[in-house]
Amino acid sequence: MCSATPSPLFQEDLTVNPIVQALPAPDGWLLVSTNFPSYLVFFLNPFTREYIYLPEAAPTSGYCLTFTAAPTSSSCLVISLNDRSICSYIEIATWRPGETLWTTHRFENLLPGRRWKSCVFSNGVLYCLTTFSNIGIFDPSRATWNILPVEPCPAFFQVDLGRRVLMTEHEGDVFVMLTSRNKNPLMFKLNLERNAWEEKRDLGGLTVFASHPTSLTRAGFSVEERNRIYPSHNGHLGVYYSLGDDIISSRFPSSNYLSNRIAWVDPPYNNFNL
Repeated sequence: MCSATPSPLFQEDLTVNPIVQALPAPDGWLLVSTNFPSYLVFFLNPFTREYIYLPEAAPTSGYCLTFTAAPTSSSCLVISLNDRSICSYIEIATWRPGETLWTTHRFENLLPGRRWKSCVFSNGVLYCLTTFSNIGIFDPSRATWNILPVEPCPAFFQVDLGRRVLMTEHEGDVFVMLTSRNKNPLMFKLNLERNAWEEKRDLGGLTVFASHPTSLTRAGFSVEERNRIYPSHNGHLGVYYSLGDDIISSRFPSSNYLSNRIAWVDPPYNNFNL
């Protein structure tokens, strides 16, 4: 666990199931999913050691998993997309605090054969991304699923088994970051007015804390920390890539591997000390 604060470089080790992925939530919470011995989803507050377990889900659930707010908030909504690329439909399940069952929505698979690899919640909807840069949108308020007419981005078609495709958002703007071995990361912003991907050489002063499957994007850092991407490499805390001037910290790993056992977290304002 690493902190995404104006003084971001501290960490603490937590013992959890070996096969997990942790997604950061506001106010210090993490959303954790395990795949072994069974599929399980729960909220964890690493500062208070509180656990909130969600109802049991289907074993194949959660290929894309995200949330809207901390579980203590009335606006909390957990969304799980079940990727069924060879089927004629996809399933999206939702859960709110207090509910004892997941609510499942089934939609026609408008892009058969495509895999939904990443997702992020922004502007009140869930954005889902395929490896061919297709964008699907799930609107939980209307229970609808649609595909945006976004022009494909050529950079997404460059086959690289070591590539990581990461999604993040900030105040309604959706970004996709492509990482690859021995190459500088590429950052793209989704332009909803033009239905196109725009490559960004500058993040407008934002700072990205990259991890798989979910990254954090924050504003308000010092001038030297802006336009930086901090990856979540095991044992390499504090390394970064500066997007604006192509500066790479001296200890930047040669591999693009991003651990799914490392999560960036916003510590609660009233409980920063561990």
